[in-house]
Amino acid sequence: MTLSEPRPVRLLAFILGLVLCASGVSKLASQPVQVTHFIGWGLPHWFLLLVGTFEALGGVLLALPVSRPVGSLMLSTIMVGAVWTHVAHGEWLEAVPVVAVLSLLLYIFRVARGRAIRLLGGAA
Repeated sequence: MTLSEPRPVRLLAFILGLVLCASGVSKLASQPVQVTHFIGWGLPHWFLLLVGTFEALGGVLLALPVSRPVGSLMLSTIMVGAVWTHVAHGEWLEAVPVVAVLSLLLYIFRVARGRAIRLLGGAA
């Protein structure tokens, strides 16, 4: 398989994938800081586990070149929810890094879009 992404994008996707996977694992482990945040936002514990599952899985998918488009889209949807949650609770400063991560994920998807088209059965 030919890697179509430039080396810096591959490195960014790999590192971001590892970081987001670790963030998901911390949610799955019900780390006190994560539980406190979700309780403060009025979200149930099962939702913490759901987000953690998709964040960990998305991080792995993002780190692997073959599944990078799927991982970037999966994590982008989680980041949209995170932005909405922070903004809805007046946590404007907390929303800034989430918007930055969302922007990076969308950029990674844009670079990997040819692979996404091939994964969906189209010609790229």
